[in-house]
Amino acid sequence: MTSDISKYTPLKRIVSYFLDEYDKNIGDFDKAWGFAFRGFIVMGYSASWEILSVRLPVNGNLTVTIPSDCIMWSKIGVMNNNGEISSIKINNQLSTFRDNNPNRLSDLTPDVNNSWVGGLCNFPYFVNYYGGAGYYTTPIFGLGNGLIQYSECRVDEKNGVIVLPPIYPFPDLMLEYISCPEKNDDYQVESCLQEALIAFIAWKFKLNSEQNFYARFAEGRRSLPNKRVTLQQLNQAMRENHGFKVKN
Repeated sequence: MTSDISKYTPLKRIVSYFLDEYDKNIGDFDKAWGFAFRGFIVMGYSASWEILSVRLPVNGNLTVTIPSDCIMWSKIGVMNNNGEISSIKINNQLSTFRDNNPNRLSDLTPDVNNSWVGGLCNFPYFVNYYGGAGYYTTPIFGLGNGLIQYSECRVDEKNGVIVLPPIYPFPDLMLEYISCPEKNDDYQVESCLQEALIAFIAWKFKLNSEQNFYARFAEGRRSLPNKRVTLQQLNQAMRENHGFKVKN
């Protein structure tokens, strides 16, 4: 059994829907397709393009190559024992000096050594005295914020790499990012956004308003898989608020 309704609708079909609705002819197709492609990009960046999660190997010079189809990254981290991505600190003080060179590490010759200060400030607890049979930890109040992150990095967008510090303890890195959609004969648009795309084309043809496009876009994005509220989410929220507790 087949259906004309599916999760995705080809971009060319949506252009045809516009031509039919506004009584345009095939001579307007190329112009309308150009407008549709621009609207596809606007909506993709804002909401509709899905995020990919990949595990990337660390290069020998302690950088990670960003995938060529990456448009925008959303999370960088390492995998924990629960299958979750623990984000690492973004440190824009890390140098991008020769980060595309295989000999990058040997070129990072320090002028000063402040490693003990960094270690103290980046870890919320500090072994600060010895008593009897072992070392004891005491919180150093006013120093650090209690957030434990397993390493740090800097993203060099221009050279397409993630720069890691000279001491990085893991063999790989987790990256979540928005991937550039593939054409695959034609671009595929989430069907819940087709009315928004028609409204975008009409706006650019000066047949409707910008406000109408954003209203249709707001309606459509509420139906996207990562935006809509499901019965499972409601049930989970209700159960999380129940428990053996003393009520007021």
